Formats: sequence, structure tokens, C-alpha cells
Amino acid sequence: MSSKTKMIDVFGFQVPAETYYLHRGHTWAVLEESGQVRVGLDDFSQKLLGLADDIRLPEVGKVYYQDHLCTALFRQGRKASFEAPVDGAVEAVNPKLRSNPSLIHNDPYGEGWICLMKPVNLQRNLQKLFSGEDNAAYIQSESHRLMNFMGAIVGFTLPDGGAIMDDVFGHYQELGWRPLVQSFFLRNLTEQGSLPSEKLKRAI
Repeated sequence: MSSKTKMIDVFGFQVPAETYYLHRGHTWAVLEESGQVRVGLDDFSQKLLGLADDIRLPEVGKVYYQDHLCTALFRQGRKASFEAPVDGAVEAVNPKLRSNPSLIHNDPYGEGWICLMKPVNLQRNLQKLFSGEDNAAYIQSESHRLMNFMGAIVGFTLPDGGAIMDDVFGHYQELGWRPLVQSFFLRNLTEQGSLPSEKLKRAI
């Protein structure tokens, strides 16, 4: 799947220029010919968190709603939850991820897909997602936000034409796992109310 999709490089992040819809919490959605929606995590999320040790897949048969938690990655006991890009019932999960969660990191737009959903409210959901040229613009905005975040804590600066390294957290653990996850992957949940909420505690 990834080999058929045009990718754009934005500060070292691979960004799909077509077909893929991006959620502001760094999940993605692709419409399949079957009418299902394939869901996964974007390259931005993977370069921030590095290789996951384990994954909590969505439950087959369960209905998840856009902006609600649907899956989680784990690294050395740390948890990062992600929000669903669309409303729908999970009809299948990627069985390869149970034994090889590194696929998400190594091929996030291809073999590392997470689940297939039967969507409801699809057209309304898509209006809240980025697509086409807006994908690159969004990741560019997020990249600048990340550089400001890193600059304030570790004094990180990126040379002109440079790329953000893979495994940001692994290189700069002083950034803190919780602040990274909360700032970049749980924005909808974070903005729903004052912190810390019980729901946010369970997400990280």
C-alpha cells in the first residue's frame, strides 16, 4: 500500500500526499473499495516515540468514535494512547502486529496498519480530517511545534534543510513521555477539560 502512495518529506517525516486522511492526533484513515476504512498511525508518531515493545489493538466488533481512544502502544512500560480518526465498528485487526509491533514503526502506511472499520458518519468525520496538500501543511505545523517544544526543554535547533531524527524520545528522554504524548497525540482529549482527568490518566 505504501509503495503506491506518493510521499512528501517534511523535516524527515514521510507524509502521504494522496489517498490518506490524517487525524490531528496522528492516526490516519484510508477508504477501501470494500467500503471499509483502514486505520493506522502516521510516521510523525513513530519518529517521536521510536520502536514499540507491544500494542493494544482495538477490539473486533466494538464501536469506536472519532476523537475517542482506540489503540495504544507500549515502550518499556510506558503507554501512548491514540484517538480514532473516524466512527465505526472494528471488523478486523492486523494479526501481524501481535508478534511484530515494529511493523508500525518500520512501515506505518503499509504493513503496519492497525485495523479495518465499518464506518458510520463517514462524510461528517472526513470533514474534520486533513487530506491532500493539507497533510503536508499539518505535519509542517506539527514539526515546528515539536521543534519549539524541544528547544524550550533541551535547546534543540534544526539546521536549514535538516531533518528531525528517528526516536526523538529515545534521544531526549528529558522531554518526558507524558508531555510528548499529551501534547501531540491526545490533543482532543486534553482540550475537553482541566487536567489531570481520569480519562487522561488512563491514556498515558
